[in-house]
Order: sequence, then C-alpha cells, then structure tokens
Amino acid sequence: MPTKFSKLKPVDSLESLRSRVGRLFSSSDRVKDPHQFALPLLEEMRNELPVFSPTLGGFIDFLSASLPHGEVYLFGGVLRDLALLGRAGFNSDIDLVVEGDWRAITRYLDSCGATRNRFGGYRLTVGAWPIDIWNAEETWAIRHGFVEYKGIDSLTRTTVLNWDAILMNWRTKNFVCDSKYLFSLKNRALDIVLEANPNPLGMAVRVFRHLSLKDAKRISPAATEYLGRCTGRFSFNQLTHDELRSYGNSLIDPVLFEFFSCLREGTSSSIRQNFNNAVEIFEDKGLGISLRQLDLDF
Repeated sequence: MPTKFSKLKPVDSLESLRSRVGRLFSSSDRVKDPHQFALPLLEEMRNELPVFSPTLGGFIDFLSASLPHGEVYLFGGVLRDLALLGRAGFNSDIDLVVEGDWRAITRYLDSCGATRNRFGGYRLTVGAWPIDIWNAEETWAIRHGFVEYKGIDSLTRTTVLNWDAILMNWRTKNFVCDSKYLFSLKNRALDIVLEANPNPLGMAVRVFRHLSLKDAKRISPAATEYLGRCTGRFSFNQLTHDELRSYGNSLIDPVLFEFFSCLREGTSSSIRQNFNNAVEIFEDKGLGISLRQLDLDF
C-alpha cells in the first residue's frame, strides 16, 4: 500500500527547506476568505498592522504582527514532512508555538472561536488547514517538568522523535534544530528524544508504523530499547486496534512486534548483542526478510 513516504525527496540544506516552507505558505488555494480571521484588535493597534493577505502565510504574518513582544514559530511535523517530502507530501496539521505575550494571543483566539484542546493549546482552521497554537512555556513536557524551559531551543528536547525536533522562527525564517537534523532525515535514522508523552499508545503505534512502512531505515539504541518496552506495555492487538482507529488501516508488521519483544527478553547487558541475537533467532525461523531494513545506529 503506497504511503506519503513512498517518494521521499529529502532536502540537502536548511536553505532548501526554507524554500519549501515559502512555497507552501504562499499558496492561497486552501484559504478562500481573506476576512475569515480578521483580528478584533484594539483601535490603537489597528493601523500598525499589515493587511491580511488571503494565504496561510498571510494569516501567520498577521498573527505575528499582533505580537509586538514575542515570536511565532513553526514546530515539528510540518517542517519534518516538508524536509522529507516537499510541498506535495504535506497534508496534515500545522503546529505554531508562541514565545512572548501569550495573553494577547489568547484574547484573539478566544474571540475568533478557536477551541481549547485538552493539552492547553488552541485549535482553529484557516481555509482547510487545521492549526494548533501553543504557548512555548506551557507545552506538555515543560508543564509536567520533563524539560526545563530555558528558551525556545528547549522545545527541541520535548519531542518524542528526533525527526520532529525542529522549529522555524516565522519572522526571521531561521531554524532551531540539532546540527545533525538533516543528516538524520536523509539517512532515515530514527531516535527517541523524550520518551514521556501524553499519548504513549499512539506514539508506540506511530514508531512501529515508521518501521513497518520502511520510513525508518536505522534506529538508535534508545529507540530500540523504547520499542522493546512498548512490547511489554502494549499487546499487538492493542497497537493494531489503536492504529486502525487513528489511521483507518492496520499496517504494523507482527514480525517486527515479536522481534522487539524477543529483544526485550534478551539477557545480555549490551543492546547491540541483544539486537544481534534477536536477528539471528528470527533469521533461523525464516523471518529475516521483515528485518532487512533495520540497522542499529550508533
């Protein structure tokens, strides 16, 4: 079954990613009414702001201009998918993070009918694009004490997967990410940044799908141990049931689930040795074909 990762087009530089972002957000094909989100601003601010152009980028420009003391950032999935797939491969939610005067933003969001989500952010739709907007200092991992907020780069330590650990300052168009971020994407090397998250079952499903669909070719020791723990926490039926509910299909490979379960039960203190032992066991069973895309990434 084809997936959105079937035709990868990974960028070779942050400048190329910046260009892809520009092409997506300058498109007006999914924002039909430029007056849909006219900001109910104070009269003294109204003349200082640019006209809201009928594009998704125009909406974020307008939002950013209404925040004189702060910044708006793109975060996570939108940048990941654009970096891997390009404009044609992105068709998902957009996460925005606000650093600065959150109270001013919430007054606007409340007035235009945005809804609060259960994690403390807001959701609204611009054209056909669903957008989630978050306070940088109150994202889930920071609010629950897993990461201390020391600036916007702290958010790169709050994602479960390394592929999501990237932000772009909307005003300056500068990126915030690890120096190896694009290398990891190009080599499809999956790592775990922070295991704690508000939806452990859903995240386990997501990581198993990346492996089953061969989106990921290499996995870190941390990701390997994480998947082993997932097999102890969730049954295969639990994973596939949640996968079907979330994605509309069930593609997680049962052989991969059993492989990481076998690895979890390994007796060596070395994750590399347990990995190699599990590979040998499954190859002896004639099941190695399902594991050929995996390489433990040190």
